Amino acid sequence: GGDGWLYAFNARTGAPLWKFDLNPKDAVWPKTRNYGLATPVFLGARVYMAVGQDPESGEGVGHMYAIDASKTGDITESGRIWHYDKIRRSVSTAAIQDGVLYLSDFSGFLRALDTKTGQEIWVHDMLAAVWGSPLLADGKVYLGDEDGDVVVLQAGKEKKLLAEMNMGS
Repeated sequence: GGDGWLYAFNARTGAPLWKFDLNPKDAVWPKTRNYGLATPVFLGARVYMAVGQDPESGEGVGHMYAIDASKTGDITESGRIWHYDKIRRSVSTAAIQDGVLYLSDFSGFLRALDTKTGQEIWVHDMLAAVWGSPLLADGKVYLGDEDGDVVVLQAGKEKKLLAEMNMGS
């Protein structure tokens, strides 16, 4: 939500199920408090979500969370499985395959994280801002940046760059 919280509702009744604050307690708007621009990703009973601000607001601190969606009420503490705070603001929806979560941030870094622990596996510097989300297809990760560059990496725990191309700006 625009208030920095992620909400879950019963699809049949609209009744609230849970809410999760996507910012640390000491976050202050607009400097370090963010809101959800990306789409949450569901895998089993987990929800993965990154936060940011409108890219026109510039770079800043970001966060990525894995949340236990089986909880109820305010699950900010009880539902946090892990929190990754080494990203900048993100508008990216995560992509997940074979236990690896791929997420880009506005500062132009694509990260591969372990879905169970949140541990960083590898990082790729796009050298330009990223306003989009990684795409997984055919065992590959595709990502474009604002300069029109597209990279193709092998999906998995070993970083392997397969191709780079400029599509024009």
